[in-house]
Amino acid sequence: MSEGSVFVRGDGRVCAVYKDAKGKTRYLYAKTKTEVRRKLRQALKNRDEGIIPPSKMTVGNLLDEWLEDMRGDVSHRTWLNREGFARLHLKPTIGTKKLGTLTGDDVRKLYRQKLREGLASSTVKRIHELLKQALRYAMRLNYIHANPTADVKPPTVKTREMEVLTPEQVKRLLATVRGHRWECVVVLGAVCGLRIGEALSLRYEDLDLRAGTVRVRRTVWRYNVYPPKTPSSRRTLKLPLIALEALRRHCETNGNPENGWCASLLRTETPRHLKAIGVGGGSAHYRKRVCLSQLRFISCATVRRACC
Repeated sequence: MSEGSVFVRGDGRVCAVYKDAKGKTRYLYAKTKTEVRRKLRQALKNRDEGIIPPSKMTVGNLLDEWLEDMRGDVSHRTWLNREGFARLHLKPTIGTKKLGTLTGDDVRKLYRQKLREGLASSTVKRIHELLKQALRYAMRLNYIHANPTADVKPPTVKTREMEVLTPEQVKRLLATVRGHRWECVVVLGAVCGLRIGEALSLRYEDLDLRAGTVRVRRTVWRYNVYPPKTPSSRRTLKLPLIALEALRRHCETNGNPENGWCASLLRTETPRHLKAIGVGGGSAHYRKRVCLSQLRFISCATVRRACC
């Protein structure tokens, strides 16, 4: 039977015949001749453009291939983050879907489902960006001819007004943690702008109490220590007096060690101290950013009064 032939099978289905890019005979089926001819035109167009028909590849197969391909091009932390999004949010929902049959409606249905499950709009938008990148990868390899996410609009991210600590609350926070084993971590986050992971990963070798400086060289993430994500995150900071005094007290309490970790993992202490000064709960990372934002925007004189 010649290529491009269209005929009606004995069971009533309309069939079309063509050869793919590798010369293998392929069959297309539909209920009407008009529909099967439309499929045939698209199949021939894909063949001429070198697009490989993903007859058996699923979205899950694509995600696995895409993640493995990028493993050496991104940091381990970035790879783990993307792998987690794919494993938790994409594979359980559309992972078994054939790649060639994935549509924009399937993607919209996925986003609506995730919002109903209680995910934040910002998280669903991250899912959208990850899926979009994976499908772009599929287009580069000629697995598909169009990106199903191209005409899908992710949910609008709902922002909330940040609750900012007042200068008085900053003073009370610093007074509340004075002498506590987490004092240096809280103080470094509040007055020096260190991220929680950076403060937790400090070693005594990073401190120069005579010069009044601290070196940031690593960070804690998911209970493991990693290098900073960007070169600019490696930095040496001049310590305000209150931070320098807190670190001196910490070192004296622990016998002035010359090496070793300054702290271990912090999860609950900072919210407890914030509640003690009349500020609501929240993660240590969120409260550190809140406190830092206030210190950035108030006048330099106020910062000095709050920190010295």
